Amino acid sequence: MSELSRYKLRCRRGMKELDVVLERYLQRHFPVANEHERQQFDALLELQDPVLFGILFGLDPTPEPYLALVEKIRAVH
Repeated sequence: MSELSRYKLRCRRGMKELDVVLERYLQRHFPVANEHERQQFDALLELQDPVLFGILFGLDPTPEPYLALVEKIRAVH
């Protein structure tokens, strides 16, 4: 199984909204992301769905180390 395939499985969450934004990021930005961004994305995927939802949809503050990545994820339409 390729790295991208593993991440596709990890992007399938319990909330449809998360599935959509995470998979869009994965398709458009992940293949060209540097190692640091990939590590940050990996760390975000470790968060529980409600926490991740709050961060990605602006309901909760974004932790400082993830500001650039979260903005990139939010910008993907």
